[in-house]
Amino acid sequence: ARLRARLEICGALDIIYWVCAFSINQHACICAGFGPPPSEGSPERADWERKRRDTVTMAEFAPCHCSQQKYFNDHPAECELNKFDDVMLHVFGRVPEFTQVVAVDENFDLFGRAWCVAELVEASRLGIPQIVKIHSQDSIDQHYDDLSLLDVQSCRASRPSDREFILAKIVDFDAFNERLQQLIFGAEGLFRECIS
Repeated sequence: ARLRARLEICGALDIIYWVCAFSINQHACICAGFGPPPSEGSPERADWERKRRDTVTMAEFAPCHCSQQKYFNDHPAECELNKFDDVMLHVFGRVPEFTQVVAVDENFDLFGRAWCVAELVEASRLGIPQIVKIHSQDSIDQHYDDLSLLDVQSCRASRPSDREFILAKIVDFDAFNERLQQLIFGAEGLFRECIS
């Protein structure tokens, strides 16, 4: 409670952090810029604009000017962004108690992100234990309808090519979405203790 009060006083209570637990080299992919701007007025554009600014000062982040060669999905062997399923399988096969902790933001934005949804379903497919942490019961109640309508084809990614890459790996969208719904609402699902 004290930490929450201090964060609120500092205006930092609503700051969201994305943590890459596998620690990809950001200098080999995204440090030099923000990618091409999406269409003006689109939700993707609003998301793009928000991510390129400091949440407190609203100043635009300065891109890094390092000389590290950048690799994206058009160079699949060198790219570090496209290997989450291989990394999950590798770690799960070598770390006996490996578990995926799913820290859900208050607005449940995680479930609108293509990478996040793909990682959740892949962990479930591999049998990786998953633990979910949510902001509050109210937040899940507010987003219940959105969760029940989740469709991976409606998910977003910062870069359109990332979204295309993820969707191209899915053979059957209906089966994927069904597995996603089971992962969320099923008897062994992420929210089994939160939804009556």
